[in-house]
Amino acid sequence: MKKFAAILTAVVLCLGLSSCQGITASKKLSPVEVVNTFMEAFQQGNYEGIKPYISADNPLHLFFAGIDETKGGDLSAAYQTLYEKLKTVTFTAEAVEGEETWGAVNVTLSVPDFSEELHTAMAEALVEQVENSSTAFHDMPSWISTAVQSEKTAGQETMKIYVGNRDGAEVMDTNTNRDFFEMLCGGLEPYLDASMTTCTFPEGDVWEIAAHGDEIVAMINTQKLEAGAEYSAEELEAFAPFYIEQYNGMDGVTANAKVQDGVLLTAFGVDMANASTTALENMGIISDRITSGSMGWLSLDSTIKGFESDGAECVTEYFKTMETEQEE
Repeated sequence: MKKFAAILTAVVLCLGLSSCQGITASKKLSPVEVVNTFMEAFQQGNYEGIKPYISADNPLHLFFAGIDETKGGDLSAAYQTLYEKLKTVTFTAEAVEGEETWGAVNVTLSVPDFSEELHTAMAEALVEQVENSSTAFHDMPSWISTAVQSEKTAGQETMKIYVGNRDGAEVMDTNTNRDFFEMLCGGLEPYLDASMTTCTFPEGDVWEIAAHGDEIVAMINTQKLEAGAEYSAEELEAFAPFYIEQYNGMDGVTANAKVQDGVLLTAFGVDMANASTTALENMGIISDRITSGSMGWLSLDSTIKGFESDGAECVTEYFKTMETEQEE
């Protein structure tokens, strides 16, 4: 009886201690197992299964929030379409010999990247709006949807990623593994915090600005000039081709001008990925009103402040809520 009681006591003590051989509170995964578990959860759309292995600043939080119709807003359909293509990702993961201590894992991914399609769709929408006075550029959800519906062959890439321990949990750090997580977003990562800002001046001058975070990536300016005491309708008609001609030959810039019912309507659009900042400065497009930030890009925040100080009213749209469980 005493022997049985001693065994029972030992079992109880062992259950209370994670150090007992063969009995642990939870199984610690190896770096390769972490990657495999994470990737399988991604393939299944299991956000809850992904969260334990990524930090709060990971772009996948916003990506999966976008898939949710209650948070994704007008962009949720595009997110869902893209994810259906991304979840077919294939992968292999193996430990890097000699770097096991550092949690290094070589991962080979085969996943489609829609970066070029997204830029092309944006650029085409910009031209469409400038030439036809439409809302194609402003309608960000539409041209993002167009891009992600494209047929795309998955590219393959091998990269080294790192799994580290943070507060006792195995986590893949966002900054250390940024390229890996960007690949899993299929080229959409820059658009996770994209916005469209409209700044309207009292005299009718309007700027529509697309940005990734604080970086301006494209913009359209439109103006109206009515015939009257200063200019006749004939003079406005004569000025229209001159307006277009001054932008001819400028990379990344498209312009249009036409007279309707005695009103000259002018518009020019700029795709910053293809435009020359020097040429834009020489034209006066980039000035104290549209300004560069400290990071070397055209700053949305600085530009809005400059416009508003000149009397413009600016409204920024995100087309989706930016809330995630981490932020709530």
